[in-house]
Amino acid sequence: MKKMRLGNSRRQSNAETQDLLGEIELSRRASSLKAAASLRMACLALLAAELTVAGAPAVEARRFEFDQRRTEVRFAYKMAYATQRGRFTKVSGTLDYDEAAPGKSKVSASISAASLTTGEDFIDNELRGADFFNVERSPVIAFKSVGVRTGSPTAAELLGEITVNGITKPVTLQVSIEQHDDPALKHDAGARRFIAKTRIQRSAFNMTNYQSMVDDDVDIEIDAIARPR
Repeated sequence: MKKMRLGNSRRQSNAETQDLLGEIELSRRASSLKAAASLRMACLALLAAELTVAGAPAVEARRFEFDQRRTEVRFAYKMAYATQRGRFTKVSGTLDYDEAAPGKSKVSASISAASLTTGEDFIDNELRGADFFNVERSPVIAFKSVGVRTGSPTAAELLGEITVNGITKPVTLQVSIEQHDDPALKHDAGARRFIAKTRIQRSAFNMTNYQSMVDDDVDIEIDAIARPR
């Protein structure tokens, strides 16, 4: 009898062990299925996010137009140890600008060469003549950007090409852009002040007269109020 009870006890223990192993296996399989389901859900979520980004419309830069009444191009050069200054008063242009991606900005400008003024009629006529800007043959000075090296959302180096006297040369402008919302002027809502500076050599544009008196370097500054279209 004692041996029979011992045998029954062993069979019961083996059965319980098998049941326990079965439960462990079921639990392992359930965990694997749950992990696989979670992985599938994560993959689907990632795919949905990628499709959303890919299908989203590209953000376009906002276009601003130079206000011709408040835009001018100033220039300065040395003559006989004194700085001479002048400006062009008829300037048109556009600025494509996105504060979130300033590196994609674009600028184009056209300057009426005949709008040059220094305040001295003799100098004005000389600079407008054939030896300098030759306004009859080349009435427009043009600038067009070709790239941007950004430093911050409000300052950058603008790479471009300038055409003077029918001659086109590369040029780099040091640019700053700042808010210019004048509460007194409703049409100024969202406007920007665009300032760009550079230095060119006049001889590069076939302006070589008076070299003994007038420096070759000419400093240029564009000062524009640009309003959104």
